[in-house]
Amino acid sequence: MKTVSAYLLGAITFLVTASTAAETWNRHTIDPSDPDAGKKGADGVRIGDINGDGLPDIVTGWEEGDAIRVCLNPGPESSREIWPAITAGRAPHTEDAVFGDLNGDGRLDVISSSEGSTRTVFIHWAPGTDDDLADEALWETAAFPATEKQQRWMFCLPYDVDHDGDTDLFLGSKNENGSISWLENPGSTVARDVEKWNLHRIMDAAWIMTLKVLQSAGNDFLLASDRKGSKSGIYLIQLLKETPFFGKARLIAASGEEVMFLDIARLDDDDHLDIVASIKPNQTRIFYQPVSILAPWVDSSELNPFSQDLYGSTKAVKVGDLSGDNIPDFVITCEKANGTKHGAFISNVFSEITEVSGPEGVKFDRIELLDLDADGDLDIITCEESHHLGVFWYENPLK
Repeated sequence: MKTVSAYLLGAITFLVTASTAAETWNRHTIDPSDPDAGKKGADGVRIGDINGDGLPDIVTGWEEGDAIRVCLNPGPESSREIWPAITAGRAPHTEDAVFGDLNGDGRLDVISSSEGSTRTVFIHWAPGTDDDLADEALWETAAFPATEKQQRWMFCLPYDVDHDGDTDLFLGSKNENGSISWLENPGSTVARDVEKWNLHRIMDAAWIMTLKVLQSAGNDFLLASDRKGSKSGIYLIQLLKETPFFGKARLIAASGEEVMFLDIARLDDDDHLDIVASIKPNQTRIFYQPVSILAPWVDSSELNPFSQDLYGSTKAVKVGDLSGDNIPDFVITCEKANGTKHGAFISNVFSEITEVSGPEGVKFDRIELLDLDADGDLDIITCEESHHLGVFWYENPLK
């Protein structure tokens, strides 16, 4: 198996670490901080088209406030302006918010997950028509009783676990009683009766950062990163078509390491998806998929650790071609980017660095890559929690 470097570029005998550009990218605010409105400590960005206009919208929970915000994409011409937004509901200590249609009406709702003393998963039911979306009084928030005060919920992934046509929820949590679990939808016709949703534990966990579904050879697998504890690392669980719906959880990579957010992409010359993981304190690592997917994955040391004198502690990574050269770039965000340290930048297979954020911002989070201004290159969407930069995007200067 060739490495990503060999596959894309031929024989490479050296790595460079110098920055390719000193200029930072223009930052455009999507939703600004406003503590009086509950918008304090933006924590994560997830995307989905809630109004069916073909444009990806954004949902964010504000952890240090209580607002669950949906930002409606205004289109390329207005993308650099503050976006129209809705407070879909309120929930303290929100760690994650995601779109999902739980009652089968064709309209995306919002699910938020709370830690802290709240420790509950909430559903924010959207109004039934586009015209009503902006009326916050028509949104309805309810707690799932099966999750109340149970665990410090950190991440949610909508998925039809039991293959009955209704959207269930994978849930990840941390600390005491931490787990990967799934919340069973009782059926779309009664989904709004939150008392009927049942919680099922899949495996114990210490601190779940990522839940993704990875497809390989016609099968689905739940991919998870657990950052803490004696069993930390990257896990795969095969998703079965019938009860019990889950195979055995397999630790496939980064055993005993503090794995943060991860991404999946095809990075070598086979047809399999590979894993790119942010690993504390300053690593971006590639794990290549083996012939047998549940075997240990091939750990790559191709990418040099980045300087902690210049950058914060790694938080998230996202793979995309941002430079237009058909070579995968690794967009990296950090936390603890204090003082003159930078919190968002791009690396590639040569460990070359492209500056993005400069020193503004301290605690960045998840990343989405979209061409928001429709100029033919990928832009970076993220948020910042500590210095009140809110939800924003960095404009790719390529075009």
